[in-house]
Amino acid sequence: MKITLILAAALLMAVSCGGQRKNASGAGSDGALTADSVTIYRPPQPPAMMTDPAAQLQWATEHYFDDFQFADTTAVPRWGDYAEQAFVDVNYALAQSNVPFEVASATFTNLFRKAAVNKAAFMKFAEVAEKYLFDPNYPMRNEELYIVVLRAVLDNQGLDEWERVRPREQLRLALKNRVGDLATDFRYTLDSGASGTLSGIGAPYTLIFFNNPGCPACRQTIDRIMASPFLSGMIEKGNLAVLALYTDADLDAWREYNPQMPQHWILAYDAGEKIKNEELYDIKAIPTMYLLDAGKRVVLKDEMSVPRIEQTLAAATTAQ
Repeated sequence: MKITLILAAALLMAVSCGGQRKNASGAGSDGALTADSVTIYRPPQPPAMMTDPAAQLQWATEHYFDDFQFADTTAVPRWGDYAEQAFVDVNYALAQSNVPFEVASATFTNLFRKAAVNKAAFMKFAEVAEKYLFDPNYPMRNEELYIVVLRAVLDNQGLDEWERVRPREQLRLALKNRVGDLATDFRYTLDSGASGTLSGIGAPYTLIFFNNPGCPACRQTIDRIMASPFLSGMIEKGNLAVLALYTDADLDAWREYNPQMPQHWILAYDAGEKIKNEELYDIKAIPTMYLLDAGKRVVLKDEMSVPRIEQTLAAATTAQ
């Protein structure tokens, strides 16, 4: 991925111009934090003589949190909000800047290395990172960056063993079916009793749609897919197969709802609930989707946005 904005400008301008502000109740409907009286962290500016964009990028990555007061959590009124706001600002700026992954990951690695001087500060940033990078309700979540955070947390020798249990389990699940990985194969069952395998679906692209019967958010997602001329066209031409998969046990409810589902999709359930019981996929929320290519490698993981699926497929098919 090429750098489209230098991080020094993107990060510092986003923060100095206000960034994304928080309130006591957390994020708004778009996942951004909204304005209140939280003290705002001001990161250091690159040296004036530094004019090379690559050098500025490197400097901003390494020094963004240099002036942050990790050692004294009482130094700023409402320190917890202060820390959360700093995290949100840098995460927002990184996402908006479209910087390389290694740059963003280095920023968070440096953050947790510096925060390790104070366990209370370290744990606060770990809590905030989980909220904004991992929670499926936040649109700027980024599991790959959260993996970086989890590894930094587990590398902290100052944590007690019980404090490692949750991040260790989260990391175990996050490492399953990552983008670029071969998706875990499984067998699905149709209402007729016939069965098939994920690997046996022959379409150029496959969309696994984990859903529950009657789930309002599932219905909205179905309607958005059906309302998309691009996705509908791919499905009709056989270029995109949608595997609508139910992973729970109430087959009566599933069968009762099936007539309301698109009949040209693969409507299936997981006999024996193997996917859930063996944790073959990390399903954080229902609905969620996985987009796979012809070789059944993961293109999008744990996706909830139909427009993002459209954009991804449009870019992939245009490049072919």
